[in-house]
Amino acid sequence: MSAADNNEQAPKNLISIITFNVTATQTIDGGIIPWVNIGKANEEILNLIDAEEIVIPEHEITVAVDYPLSNPTNFKLYSSIGFSRKLFLIELREKFITFAKSEEFDINTLDLVALDVYKTESGRIEIILDIDL
Repeated sequence: MSAADNNEQAPKNLISIITFNVTATQTIDGGIIPWVNIGKANEEILNLIDAEEIVIPEHEITVAVDYPLSNPTNFKLYSSIGFSRKLFLIELREKFITFAKSEEFDINTLDLVALDVYKTESGRIEIILDIDL
């Protein structure tokens, strides 16, 4: 096993869970929706609670995606200031648009409930997406 392979398999520690709450605009009471639709993220960001809060201070993160992909993958995101909920959603939506074209699924059916943020023993930040239909 190479060092790179060993690094990928390093145990991870859950350091935080980041949630997404959107103020409902289609209801009388303006309730809270505890997720954001990935396909409609650009619109839902306008009503996203704490959208500008930096929730991941690191400048480089790895995002692991399994559902709804036929072959799980991961990708890196970079930001000079860390990641707010808004910035993360914008970046994620762009990636999912690309995935949807190649895998032929509808991103408008995918709701992002939370991000599970892990830190590997080597100090890298890895994000696991909590996605519902």
